[in-house]
Amino acid sequence: MVVLLCVGMTVGACGESPQREYRIPETLCGQPLPKSSYAMLFGPGHEVKREDQLDELGSPRAASQGCRYFVDGKPAVSLTGDWVKPDDPVGATTPAEAIRSHNTREKPRKYPGRYEVATWRGGAVAALDCRRSSNAVDRSVTRYLLDLRASDTPLNDNPDQAHKVFGKLAQEAMAEVAGKLPCVNGAGGRE
Repeated sequence: MVVLLCVGMTVGACGESPQREYRIPETLCGQPLPKSSYAMLFGPGHEVKREDQLDELGSPRAASQGCRYFVDGKPAVSLTGDWVKPDDPVGATTPAEAIRSHNTREKPRKYPGRYEVATWRGGAVAALDCRRSSNAVDRSVTRYLLDLRASDTPLNDNPDQAHKVFGKLAQEAMAEVAGKLPCVNGAGGRE
């Protein structure tokens, strides 16, 4: 009787893991990163949709930047950028502060590399100092935060793997975005 029930039901109902039935996006919010770097962030489901913010990542305007992906209507992956004032007494200005603002109890973990990056099991935040032209309208906001988050992915249950995957991806994404930032003397990182 059990065998007959499983034949008539979907594969996921018979104890196998749910599958991803949609194609992984060609880019991550317009950033030409290797699919292998972000494919595992996208969990099972039938359909993926992208919702863009006001501006593209790296825009000189201090506005909402990046995009979010939804799988079957539920939030799945987001990559957003934000200009902040260094040492702002109110808002998050470091990767660790940004992670704490996501209301996680988890302690942020530093990830090595060119850019300042911290991770937690739900994502990573990268930071870059970017001195702006004295003619820039928003010249007082000279720190750029890139926030990567994913939910309902196997990484959320494996903090060590999440640290490696999210940390590496945050470094790669910031390297792409840094080339677009309107920094005086270029967009650097920690040397």
